[in-house]
Amino acid sequence: MQRRRIGLALAAAAAAAIVVSAIAAGSGNTRPAAHRAAPTWADVAPIFAEKCAGCHTPGGIAPFSLRSARTAAAYANGILVMTKLGRMPPWMPGKDSPAYLGQSRRILTPAEKNLIARWVRGGARIGAGRPVEPVGGTTNAPGTTLTLAPAKPYLPKAAVGGLDDYHCFLLEPHLAQNAYATSAVIKPQQPGIVHHVILFEAAGENAIDARRLNDASGGNGWTCFGGPGLSETHPTADSAANDRLGAPPWISAWVPGHTTNDTPSGTGVLVHAGAAIVMQVHYNLIHKAKPDRSRAVIRFAPAADTNLTPLNTILIPAPVELPCPRSIRSRLCSRDVAVKDEIRKYGYNAALIPSGLLYICGKSLGEYPRSPASVRSLTTTCDRRVNRPLRIYGVAGHMHLRGFDIRIELNPGAPNAQTLLHIPRWNFHWQDAYYLARPVDANVGDTIRVTCRFDNSAIRQPLVNGKLQKPRYVLWGEGTTDEMCLGLLQAADR
Repeated sequence: MQRRRIGLALAAAAAAAIVVSAIAAGSGNTRPAAHRAAPTWADVAPIFAEKCAGCHTPGGIAPFSLRSARTAAAYANGILVMTKLGRMPPWMPGKDSPAYLGQSRRILTPAEKNLIARWVRGGARIGAGRPVEPVGGTTNAPGTTLTLAPAKPYLPKAAVGGLDDYHCFLLEPHLAQNAYATSAVIKPQQPGIVHHVILFEAAGENAIDARRLNDASGGNGWTCFGGPGLSETHPTADSAANDRLGAPPWISAWVPGHTTNDTPSGTGVLVHAGAAIVMQVHYNLIHKAKPDRSRAVIRFAPAADTNLTPLNTILIPAPVELPCPRSIRSRLCSRDVAVKDEIRKYGYNAALIPSGLLYICGKSLGEYPRSPASVRSLTTTCDRRVNRPLRIYGVAGHMHLRGFDIRIELNPGAPNAQTLLHIPRWNFHWQDAYYLARPVDANVGDTIRVTCRFDNSAIRQPLVNGKLQKPRYVLWGEGTTDEMCLGLLQAADR
């Protein structure tokens, strides 16, 4: 009996050994995990350099740097949580969005997440701890690179009230012939206060206006809420039918979290000979103002020597009419007071935009209740009819701090409906533009719709200097503490 028990024990041990060996063989590592050498900074640093350090850099928009081994180790537990949840690196498009160029460079693979987790759980070992440089910033776009900057630094100030300063700077590329801008990289000197940057082409009368305005300030630019304030931006009878709503052509833009610098292969934005470029910088002064001299690094390819498809920016805005919670009794909850506040902060023309958007989108104030049962999911939409055959290459959405969901669609509700972009968890600090992996064609009579959802409850009010703002009636406005609902397409005629 004793011999039989020993035999059974040996058989069980042998079976267990076979199982353990099979598991080890399947894992690709014959050593138990407990004895496997924990990764060091040298193992995870390439991941951080490629997918994180562009924002997690000293002075960048992210709260700490991942270029330093010691800093990364200090935040190791937070890194583990955010990467495991998929919150970092930030990728805003939802699963119902189409595929975009460069998407794989913005999302951690399961193997990369696992390596980061092993590094953290192994004690975030630094090893040699050599610092890393962000991967990227290179361009494959055709042309020659020019770095353009304002003549002098500018100290932002809330020139017309509020906490925001929109300032335009004159940039002179001195183009002797028409050229395509094929890449544009914005280098904000003070990323803590630079909310966004837009580059406009200023040709013809617009160029004359821009140079006159710049000369009048002694070469220090000019205040430009709502747009660059040039001839083409003055309201006209046909503004509502214009794809750009009266704005001169966009060349490029920068917002926090932006990574897409090159236009899609075979495309570019046409900039005419002798044109100036206006760089509109939106400074948000929630943080202390500092002198800023942001730069634009643009790659130009001569139009005569290249056969590129010219891209245009098409704007699809929707009205913003956000009432206060029903329980709030305050003069700030009056729409009339909100309009007067916009006039005070941004001028009379800017205060006309909310009514103009209702007209453009075929809406009325009656469609936006003044006292709804809840303000936690306020929805607005706008449909724009396609008036010429288009090929859509890129798409972006824009809201401010109360927005939480934005969707841009082609032919919604129809059999050929397509979602161009859906961001179900909007984060103002991680905006970007997205180029479609497969451009989408739109035909005359098609509909492009933008839909935004907002939460105007007391808890979702903007935080300014550590203080939660009081609820108020919110309109479309230029300031960060105002709101917008804007779809943008980068498209070409076909």
